[in-house]
Amino acid sequence: MPFRRIAFLLLLALLPAARGLSSAQNRQGKPAVPQPPDTLRQERTEDYKTAWATRVLEPPLVDGYPEDSCWALALPVRGFTQRRPDEGENPTEETVVRIVYDNESIYFLFVCYDSEPDKIDARLTPRDNIQSSDNVRIWIDSFFDRRTAFQFAVNPLNVQEDELWTEDTSQDINWNGVWLSSARKLDYGWVAEIGIPFSVLRFGGRPFQTWGLNLSRYIERKKEYNQWRMIPESDSGFFVSRFGMLGGLEGLKTPNRLEFLPYSTAQLQDNSVIRNDFTSNAGLDLKYGLNSGVTLDLALNPEFGTVETDEEQLNLSPFPTYYPEKRPFFLEFQDIFRTDMPLVHTRRIGKPLGNVVDPTSTILSGARLVGKTENGLRYGLIEGLTDEEKYYYIDENRSGGFDAGLESPYRKYKDIPLEMRGKATEVYLDPRSNYMVGRLLKEYEDGSSLGLIATGVNRAAGSGRLDIPAQAYTGGIDWDFKFNRTWSFAGQLAGSSVEKPEGGQLEGYGLELKLHKFNGEHFTYGIDYDRYSDRFNVNDLGWLYGNDYGTHNLNTDFQFRDRPHAHGVRSFSVYWRMRRNWTDRTLQPLVGRTLGDRFNPSRELYTNGALSVGDVAVGGELEFMNYWSVSGGARSGFDKEEDPFRASKAQDFIFSYPRTLVCYGNLSNNSSSPFTVNISQNYGSFRDGTRWREGITFRLRPNPRLELSLNAVREKTWDFSDFGAPVKVAGTQVPDEILSLRKTRFNSLIFRTGYALNNKLDFRLFAQYTDFGSRRYQPLLPGPFEFETPRESRSTLGLHFVTRFEYRPGSYFYLVYRESRFEDETGTGFGRPDRQIIGKFTYWLKKG
Repeated sequence: MPFRRIAFLLLLALLPAARGLSSAQNRQGKPAVPQPPDTLRQERTEDYKTAWATRVLEPPLVDGYPEDSCWALALPVRGFTQRRPDEGENPTEETVVRIVYDNESIYFLFVCYDSEPDKIDARLTPRDNIQSSDNVRIWIDSFFDRRTAFQFAVNPLNVQEDELWTEDTSQDINWNGVWLSSARKLDYGWVAEIGIPFSVLRFGGRPFQTWGLNLSRYIERKKEYNQWRMIPESDSGFFVSRFGMLGGLEGLKTPNRLEFLPYSTAQLQDNSVIRNDFTSNAGLDLKYGLNSGVTLDLALNPEFGTVETDEEQLNLSPFPTYYPEKRPFFLEFQDIFRTDMPLVHTRRIGKPLGNVVDPTSTILSGARLVGKTENGLRYGLIEGLTDEEKYYYIDENRSGGFDAGLESPYRKYKDIPLEMRGKATEVYLDPRSNYMVGRLLKEYEDGSSLGLIATGVNRAAGSGRLDIPAQAYTGGIDWDFKFNRTWSFAGQLAGSSVEKPEGGQLEGYGLELKLHKFNGEHFTYGIDYDRYSDRFNVNDLGWLYGNDYGTHNLNTDFQFRDRPHAHGVRSFSVYWRMRRNWTDRTLQPLVGRTLGDRFNPSRELYTNGALSVGDVAVGGELEFMNYWSVSGGARSGFDKEEDPFRASKAQDFIFSYPRTLVCYGNLSNNSSSPFTVNISQNYGSFRDGTRWREGITFRLRPNPRLELSLNAVREKTWDFSDFGAPVKVAGTQVPDEILSLRKTRFNSLIFRTGYALNNKLDFRLFAQYTDFGSRRYQPLLPGPFEFETPRESRSTLGLHFVTRFEYRPGSYFYLVYRESRFEDETGTGFGRPDRQIIGKFTYWLKKG
């Protein structure tokens, strides 16, 4: 799909939205009482509760004491209702909320009465992790679009949590605002004061505002969740659209939102290649609110690093391991760029290079623009520029490659001693690259949406040296139409155009269709169909594999759930799912070639011309009244399966498997207990072999400041087919690779601990030990073949320690220590460790 067509589609969608914006901004007026949108008036009007905020001249001092005189002017907000455990019943403890505001902020006072105040449960945890404590929450739909909301929460030890809600039910825990709170326990319960600056929120310029609002309180020891506007669990497909309303807001001025976040970093790394290498850096992140609904983020010389470590995984598939995004810049507002087709996977920007000297490509600059108009148009833009990556070395021993034991690397040509530059060898890692994502999404009052998305990757001329495309573009249209607030018809149509390194364009398309009953007390069900052409390639900025032969995927599912609260059962659910995948009927690369399968390697022709795989699965979950839960299920393949993902053009093989059968089960106790355990088992066919995977996770919380967890995983596979390199035999024509059977084992121990000195300073430790072994045996092709490496083994040990200190609101200091150890060649122990120490200092500044 040529990129100019994508740009034309984006322009067509933007023009009517711009016309709607000008008319929306001129609407003014003061309603007598707040009214819900017309589409919601069909519901019971008594469900739309209204709270009132009071303007005050002297705002409260946010200190956790409710004696400020302004609180007496505010109308009390009562009328909470249980959502769990007894939906619709009155709360067991009373909660009273008061709301006031001034020119700068809106303030909330929660007075949480408790008949047993000494049993109030609170834990000191890192920010955004208060689920196992008593807490109160505020949701504010300041746009009053019934789709988007800002969430603010605090527990009795003043640990904060905030989230951004979009599309009615989608949560973005990675969104962070800077706001004030204070909480303390008193002899009648506990109190929380919360101050939210208007600059954190997004709202229009009308003189009289009506916002969506919901409030909640959670009592940990009773597992009691109370909401001011109670949203039944049967309304699983709705959340923000069911809020009550907040009135009384007058004369609010749209604040000038300008935030600066300068940073500085220092890094020391020591490994087998680089010894005691010290580097430092500095940069600036800027966040600017162009108007009430538009935010621009600019990063100059950004540091998009993460303080999280990816867990090592056993990957026996033919595809790379997928790791989720963890960098804050790309996590914030990521929901607008997310579509059913994975066209955007931001870890492609500044991607790992698999090199110790230069492990990750450098991002020179980044920008993100996100916004929303009052008539429901959301839009977003991401732009990222990464640097050319290469290093140099002097080939002292003339081996033709870099020898870390004898030679030193140089990151820049100017670092090489002048007299040695003529002997330098260049190692080219990555060309300078530009990444772009553009997004438009029109949201409608009934929950429907219609969107456009386009991505582009442009690389400098050096891409030819690495056999990667110089240009890659994708574009598509997606939709989600809601019917009767019960049914959804969603889908996406996308195209890709990739410039092949050898010349010419590779163009393909993808289609996804989904029809679902997404809401209901008991029954939900649906059907999905996906189609990807063999030339559809989004992997320069997205993530899609396995369509080399053009794939079709058909899935159906059915789920029943109930909450009997009887006979010891709190709730249960059962599901049924059927899946069928097949390739295009004509496989041009394979027609007429010698083909075979795992159980008949000498078969000469695969007559069907298409590959297929499918299975049917059943399962369920049961939660008991004591909050223990058990789940399990089984999956069975059809009588005959061929794997379209492992068909081999190079070795003339299509992998064909017998009927597969997999069973799994999980058992866990009450997740809020000081000691929790989760046990999982998975056993059955794995491709043409057998796999057994078991895991157990322990979590211990001996006191409110400390949490320990240990996760142990053991996985074994045997008798599955794979290609291996045989030993050359004199006088015999030996292929480069032959089909063989293989056994593997993978053991992993993951230890995590977190300790919070207070709600501003915490420490985290992540440690993982893995042990991997593999053995090939029994060639499946006739001939005197033996294996070059019949056994493989590898053990690794990784440590990651993080200290986080919020020394003032929005400003942090991080100290990170990483260490990795790898089993030496003798297999008797670990070799020299790779170490890295990183310090990062940020200072948050705000104007307006």
